[in-house]
Amino acid sequence: MKKKKKLVEIDTDFDATFMDGILNEKEIPHVMVSYSTSAFINLFQTQSGWGHISAPSEFLKEIENIYEEFKQSHAE
Repeated sequence: MKKKKKLVEIDTDFDATFMDGILNEKEIPHVMVSYSTSAFINLFQTQSGWGHISAPSEFLKEIENIYEEFKQSHAE
């Protein structure tokens, strides 16, 4: 398996769930990384967003495009 890199920052739990589903559907290898920590009761999530997507770098543009389209469609 190719090395995964931190590619896209995710703002909310809803965004993460949506992106995970779409990337699975498109069979894009990825890992959803949450910034949640039980010790600090999600302190880092309120400061830094939900987390990020790690994936092989060749999928960067595709993942960015999917997330940007999603964010634009839900901004209205």
